[in-house]
Amino acid sequence: MKKTKLLTSFLTLTMLAATLTSCNKADTKDVQNTVSKKTSSEPGPFGKYNEPVTLRLVRTLDPNVKFDEGQSIEKNGYIDEIKKNLNIDIKFDWICAPGDWDQKISLAISSNNLPDAVIVDTTKFNAMLKFDQIADLTSVYNDYACDLLKSFYNSGGESLKKLTERDGKIMGIPATSPKANGFNEMWIRQDWLKKLNLKVPTNMEELKATAKAFVEQDPDGNGKKDTIGIVGPAKSGTLAGTDGNQFGLDPIFSAHQSYPGYWLKDSNGKVVYGSTQPETKKALEALSNMYKEGLIDKELLVRDDSMQPVLDGKAGIFFGPWWEGYNIADVYKQNPAPDWQAYASPRAEDGNYYVHLSSPATNFLVVNKNCKNPEAAVKVINLLLRDEAKWIENGLSKNTGTGAAYPLFAVFDNVDELESSYNILNKYMKGETTIEDVDFSTHKLLKGDMEAIKKLKKEPLDDYSINNWDLKSDLVSSNLPRLVSIMVGDRPLSTEKNIKEVYSLYYGQTDTMTSRWSNLQKLEKETFAKIIMGTAPIDSFDDFVNKWNAQGGEKILKEIAEISK
Repeated sequence: MKKTKLLTSFLTLTMLAATLTSCNKADTKDVQNTVSKKTSSEPGPFGKYNEPVTLRLVRTLDPNVKFDEGQSIEKNGYIDEIKKNLNIDIKFDWICAPGDWDQKISLAISSNNLPDAVIVDTTKFNAMLKFDQIADLTSVYNDYACDLLKSFYNSGGESLKKLTERDGKIMGIPATSPKANGFNEMWIRQDWLKKLNLKVPTNMEELKATAKAFVEQDPDGNGKKDTIGIVGPAKSGTLAGTDGNQFGLDPIFSAHQSYPGYWLKDSNGKVVYGSTQPETKKALEALSNMYKEGLIDKELLVRDDSMQPVLDGKAGIFFGPWWEGYNIADVYKQNPAPDWQAYASPRAEDGNYYVHLSSPATNFLVVNKNCKNPEAAVKVINLLLRDEAKWIENGLSKNTGTGAAYPLFAVFDNVDELESSYNILNKYMKGETTIEDVDFSTHKLLKGDMEAIKKLKKEPLDDYSINNWDLKSDLVSSNLPRLVSIMVGDRPLSTEKNIKEVYSLYYGQTDTMTSRWSNLQKLEKETFAKIIMGTAPIDSFDDFVNKWNAQGGEKILKEIAEISK
């Protein structure tokens, strides 16, 4: 299965999880605040304006999108729904191809020629804050955000507030994403472990011994020495990322308490870059030795597709996030089906599993400080969250979908959505809860999960090995990938006790990074690859650190230290 296909399926399911929900109806009391005094509308999240209100926006348009007959990006079913429900007229200042977005929105920021509202990434959000271009949305959020949107915001806790709030003021509404998306873990062939009479490796030494056995002891039983211990990233992949990094070697770095790409504070409170720290040098040395011993795929950073040896039954271990259950879906149709299980491993020397986590939000709804009706943008988001499920069911603008044509679109979800789903499904299978006991107002996919797991799961109900699912069911293609992703992929995050979560101090881009970051990343990638693959000595790491600092890194560190005060 190609990565593009995976991401398309995954994002579609994530969007459904976030939008197959219902926001509470607006309070009908006569609420008065500084915003509603300026407008003539019913109060609350879904109050309709008595007089038309215009909202000026910008957005991208994929040239391959096919609209329903008679519709366009400027006139379609979603815009009609916004007008009908809220009496908001949507107007676009400009529309561009996705590839031109960064340049266009950057120009709008630098020239202070902004729309009324826009959804931007962390870097643009911070730039707009710096230039004092966006409105304080605290009162707008309190009075107009629907309950579902508020639940998403609250689920992010302090980590999310640090991103969105300044001096206690909410400066942007975050499009929150599940924490599990950035949680990388070890996926391993449990059936190979059983065949070779091995236990699940828990630390680096056990991981190396297991990988060696997978390479040398013919776990697939074909009489040939053709199996791979650990599959790494393909030529387009990343050795260590800052998000859910499929096939990255992140857990091995983390076992050495190394966090490449992350901005951290050392024991003295000084801001440092994870990629240049002594722990990273130690991790690279360990990886170089593992590669030399043949424990890591010899085609590391060379393969076109690292998933292929997994699907071909030639790999024993790879690293990735919870959603790998979608990615390996084709193996469920094999006979016998490989038993891939996920664990928080390898652990560090102190027994803890250190995991770097991605930002709880990477996109933010911001409103121009000069916008006359800042609450209008939040109402447009509320409507999406409340009605998208109905629109999908009714075939509204079916050729485009909300992602391609909704005026203000982002994926919203609970930060702890996967852990909640795992815990409820686990209790359900133990008979500790029923469908009638569960509030699905923010977990609408969960009801379908509960219905499907009863049909797919075989005894023993608490063992999620692949042979304990009904692989002949019609639900194998439609429901099993998601259920494996939750019950196997999210199990470590939901159940393990010795997990230490590491967040970056900063997820955006500083001024110096705008001009220097691309070259610094290239330097880092090439140095790390050469060290691991043995074409450069481990001491070349010290030269890399010196070059990194001299070529802009030291200046970037000062900028991030200032930002993170």
